Amino acid sequence: MNELIAKRYAKALMELVPAKERSALLKSLQSLQEAFSAPEAVELITSPLVSNVRKFELLVAPLESKLDPRLFRLLKVMSEKGRLDLVSDLAEILDLEIKKASKRFEGSVEADEDLPNEEIKRLEEVLERFSGAKIKLKQTKKNGDGLRVSVDDLGLEVNYSKSRVKADLLDFIQRVL
Repeated sequence: MNELIAKRYAKALMELVPAKERSALLKSLQSLQEAFSAPEAVELITSPLVSNVRKFELLVAPLESKLDPRLFRLLKVMSEKGRLDLVSDLAEILDLEIKKASKRFEGSVEADEDLPNEEIKRLEEVLERFSGAKIKLKQTKKNGDGLRVSVDDLGLEVNYSKSRVKADLLDFIQRVL
């Protein structure tokens, strides 16, 4: 339920804020997300003993000069509705919406050894043709005998394991015989 409400707030921000200003707004929101995830802030936000007005006065009002006016007004509305706990969800959804709008995503390549940059570029090109979006891959090491490419925001995942291919090949041969 909270995610649906956060999506509405994100949609409103996407409509109000021009594309070139969205990344700065997202950075501000992510900073708030970090601040609001502190144990003291979580306790204050979730406390039924503290009024919504007081929560706003303590957490958001001091930041008025540092925040974009549109974000400040949105936080004020969220506070009035008792929804300051949605700042984290809002930041994540807004990040995803900005990536969708710009068609730029990040993914990861996990392999037991470092792949050459040319191979990474080829993987990015194949994924770009498949998804229609610009994908930047980061490489990490993993212990194993294969390769895993994933772009979580798009729901893409490709796994290749030597042991899995070997097992499938042996299974196929046994079924044929």
